[in-house]
Amino acid sequence: MDRLVTRLATSVALCLVAVCCGRATGDATSAGPAPPRVAVMAPAAAEMLEELRLLDRVVGIGDYGPWPRSIADRPSLGSYDAPNAEAVLSLQVDLLLTTASDAGAATHRRLEALGVRVIALDTSTYGGIFDSLERVGQAFGKETEAAASAERLRGRMREIERRGATAAPRRVLFVVGRDPLYVAGPGSHVDEMIRMVGGCNVADDALSPYQQVSLEAILERMPEVIIDSSDNRPGALRGRSPGGWGRWGFLPAVREDRVYWVDPGRLVIPGLRLPEMTVLMGKLIQPELFGETTPSELE
Repeated sequence: MDRLVTRLATSVALCLVAVCCGRATGDATSAGPAPPRVAVMAPAAAEMLEELRLLDRVVGIGDYGPWPRSIADRPSLGSYDAPNAEAVLSLQVDLLLTTASDAGAATHRRLEALGVRVIALDTSTYGGIFDSLERVGQAFGKETEAAASAERLRGRMREIERRGATAAPRRVLFVVGRDPLYVAGPGSHVDEMIRMVGGCNVADDALSPYQQVSLEAILERMPEVIIDSSDNRPGALRGRSPGGWGRWGFLPAVREDRVYWVDPGRLVIPGLRLPEMTVLMGKLIQPELFGETTPSELE
């Protein structure tokens, strides 16, 4: 009996030692909570994650790309305004980074109710791009890095603006949609780029960053440069050509061969490529200052 008691006591003691050692080991080696699993539905947000060296957190992407190419193999989760909730949950996503959208609000609320944090970014305006970078930095504890990146970006934009300030302004029409006709207006990053390189947006009195307008109103304003990014289909017209605008030969843009057809990804999708995009805008509006475009820059 004494021998049995001794054995039991020894076994209990060994178990307690094992448990304590296990806890101590766990405390010593624990890396804290697992990093969040991220779904990124907006190209601008993906660029920001790349800038902050966080692309390794991405487990799913939207139908916008793939963008950047390094996350091309991630599963697609649908469009930014209609993410596939079931696919998001199946990937055990913790955080969904997307573009603010009234159309996607209901799905975003559903995901949040199911435990997925949603950050909807305003990337449609110039100031919104910088605000979005700050929010992404905060979400990952990378505030310092995000602030430094924003300052570099602002510095490059100031340099471009200084170049554009020496130009004689040209009236510019920037088309983002046809049938009906939609154009870039005040508040959009497109409008800001036009201004920075010495252009004058003919839709500068629009009531929203992107607005439907009448063709008659646009023709009356006699644009000197037309940049049409309304068609993102494969095989769409690209480069310098009157295209459908050629029927209005009285327009200075048509008469002076300043009508450009550009893939929307080159100028319409905002993000940390703003300096490169603005230089391209400068080439289209003020080639005397910024140089001529090459065909590959518009595809």
